[in-house]
Amino acid sequence: MNARNHLFIRSDSLAKKYDRDSILLSDWNNHMSVNAKRPRFLVMAGEASGDHHLAALIGSLKEILPDLEVYGIGGERLQSVGVHLFHHYKEINTIGFSGGLSKLRRVISAYKTMKNELMSGKYDLFIPVDFPDVNIRLCKFAKKSGTKVCYYISPQVWAWRKGRIHKIKDRVDTMMTIFPFEEDLYRDVGLEAHFVGHTMVSEVSAASDKGRIRTELGLSPDAWIVTLAPGSRSSEIDKTLPLMLQAARIHSSVYKETQFVLPVAGPHLFEHINRICSQSGVSVLILEEQASKLMVASDSGLICSGTASLQAALAELPHAVVYLMDNFTWFLASRILKPILMDPDIHVAIANVLSIKMEQSSINGPISSMLESGYHIKCDECGRPLFVPELLQSHATAETMAHWLNRFRNEPALCDSMKKGFQQIREYLIQPDQDKNTVSVVLGMLTR
Repeated sequence: MNARNHLFIRSDSLAKKYDRDSILLSDWNNHMSVNAKRPRFLVMAGEASGDHHLAALIGSLKEILPDLEVYGIGGERLQSVGVHLFHHYKEINTIGFSGGLSKLRRVISAYKTMKNELMSGKYDLFIPVDFPDVNIRLCKFAKKSGTKVCYYISPQVWAWRKGRIHKIKDRVDTMMTIFPFEEDLYRDVGLEAHFVGHTMVSEVSAASDKGRIRTELGLSPDAWIVTLAPGSRSSEIDKTLPLMLQAARIHSSVYKETQFVLPVAGPHLFEHINRICSQSGVSVLILEEQASKLMVASDSGLICSGTASLQAALAELPHAVVYLMDNFTWFLASRILKPILMDPDIHVAIANVLSIKMEQSSINGPISSMLESGYHIKCDECGRPLFVPELLQSHATAETMAHWLNRFRNEPALCDSMKKGFQQIREYLIQPDQDKNTVSVVLGMLTR
């Protein structure tokens, strides 16, 4: 049986399972009957979160299109669903200027590889995920070669450098957004956009599963467990983890029975994290488990900014978000770039961004609920009320981290208010229209 016929049979057998995509599958099979070339995608995931989201999409697509060939840049998750990697994302991702210089050669090499692949014109579709400083540039070459671009996870144009939205419009065919408010943002400038729901809503277990997950992971059913999530980049781990461990030491000096757990974002980071922890004098259980599972099993946490902060919110984990950069980059960003390029009301915790957007949409969201409960969590930078505490740069000290760990331990009403707000965020991120999902959008692009 040749590959093309296998595709037809496999697609037909799964049509009932993917009923909402059956028309698109029929269109694709008609296309394949004329053009026997296997579908081929190029993807670009520059960090752990992109690897996570994109692997879920590619895995689902391969159930429908088993002959699909996918190449690009990513990590272990993409490899596990059969993607052929030119580079691992760990070779190119960094934060701040000091980390970027040490990786400059590898970044340039990876960029040239992706540029050449795009200019070859041999791909049906390019799917970049977030990572805008590189991906928006690569979209230019996709456009030149006539390769369709389906961008997954919008660059945060609503937060800073809003003018980029026009460049994105010129280089991208379709934008798939994971936050509801982003869809209208792109449609207003004439770019096709679809809110596809957030992958993590279905992936992160409900807080009611805490007991089951503790048993599954071999954790004590009665211990007070704290998650430390220092990030997925080596440079950010070097800055953040030592301070988190100092905070853990302060906290455990009073609450000696506390269990600290640390999820590893990828196997390549295990040895690096283990070395830092072993020098700290704090007992930390390092697990190569999904971070969200550990968060559901925990009682509180110190979480780096980014995807991990959303995982913590969906896990209904009371937590403080920690954000650190090298001093020069922080000065440049906060004192020079922010006044010119950034939204004055931007915040690093995704739970705070979503809570603010809900308030702007006249939804009585987590911030209002927190204030009604008598809790005022103030932003150290702008003074506005927030939902989740943000510990930024000079405020991200071991003492302030320990302060919040103590509050979560001793103020159950505060934790209850946060959990209520987290439930509101989960509802906000669900796409009510089941026909609007990543698989349907991608198949629709292939058949146009």
